[in-house]
Amino acid sequence: MSLGINELLTLFLVYVRIISFLLLVPIFGREFIPNTFKVFLATAMGFSLFLYTDIKPVEFPTTAHFLSAVLREFLFGFTAGFMLRLLFDAMQMAGEFISVNMGLGLATVLNPQQPQTTVMAFFLSLTATLIFLSVGGAEITLLALGRSLEKVPPGAFNLYEINPELFLSFFYESFLLAFKISLPLVVIMLVFNLILSLINRFIPQINVFIVGLPIQVFIGFVVLILSFPIILSAFSSHTREYIIKFVALLGG
Repeated sequence: MSLGINELLTLFLVYVRIISFLLLVPIFGREFIPNTFKVFLATAMGFSLFLYTDIKPVEFPTTAHFLSAVLREFLFGFTAGFMLRLLFDAMQMAGEFISVNMGLGLATVLNPQQPQTTVMAFFLSLTATLIFLSVGGAEITLLALGRSLEKVPPGAFNLYEINPELFLSFFYESFLLAFKISLPLVVIMLVFNLILSLINRFIPQINVFIVGLPIQVFIGFVVLILSFPIILSAFSSHTREYIIKFVALLGG
């Protein structure tokens, strides 16, 4: 198979779309994954999508048209990756809420290769990644990127054509999911802190901070263990609905 200059430039546009998408998706965009692996993965995905999808080579009259198409492809991949990232950020946000209310806000994961985050946020973020992979999210996303090349050909993306209400719905649903997941523990910790304040009011001789912190952490872990099956079920259901909407957005 011989590739002309137009085919190579179109292949480069597909590569830009893929690499800008992968940089924001938590599965491949994490800092502990080597950049060399990301480059090779994006190259393999871009070349396979170019070969197995019906993409017509794009002709560019001038260099300015080509640079404009590269910018459009970068914006497309960046926007798609950002919208998919909101799904994982919901679990990380829920972990931050849980950590702060359990008294583990200062218990952070010290990993030089990634930003500092709390233990529960890191744990729930990994859980979200496993659930996403278990429901076939990676394969569906790859197929959706292939269909997006047919709906939005390389160099034809227009950022202003995106419905802002659709973008806000993605953000709203992610924030609502984080609030629902952390709500049981937040409510119980609020009641527990009210009880500690009453104890401190009527029995000031007791140091409620020394006594209450271990109990607060213990109760938090008990509530988290009991509610973990519900968390998994809620996130799995939300992930399936989210993937359907995301695929529809890309043209699947």
